[in-house]
Amino acid sequence: MKTLLIAALFTTLSLPAWADVQCSGSLKDRSISDNIFVGKQCTLINVQVDGNVMLADGAKAILRNSHIDGNLESKGRFAQLVATNNRIEGNIQLERGKLTQLHNNRVNGNIQLKNNRGTLNISRNQVDGNLECENNATPPVGGRNTVQGDKTGQCRRL
Repeated sequence: MKTLLIAALFTTLSLPAWADVQCSGSLKDRSISDNIFVGKQCTLINVQVDGNVMLADGAKAILRNSHIDGNLESKGRFAQLVATNNRIEGNIQLERGKLTQLHNNRVNGNIQLKNNRGTLNISRNQVDGNLECENNATPPVGGRNTVQGDKTGQCRRL
């Protein structure tokens, strides 16, 4: 019986969150009261997200003039992220991606960029936490970021 309960628990934990909004196109001028999962390609323009935005393996995302009341994070080897003029109440956590551009964003938490393989351009962001970059194949470029915490690793001069 104990084995059956443990198996049921692991099966439940490994299922995707079906309540998440799956974005595979464009969302504009909307309010979403849930997480947004980007599987392939998604453009968010002037969107209020009461949750997280998660990038899957191979995902391409453009975020403009949006408000995320959670984190912006990668769940796999994302292909592209361009985020401009957004407010993120949580953290930006991006790992193992390719092209990343973060411009003019207001981040209440940290920006963490680790083990990315492509171009990283980080400029004019306001970060209440830390700006941390580690083990990226190409050192990040950019500048004029206002960081309340520490700038560390490859991002210490941004």
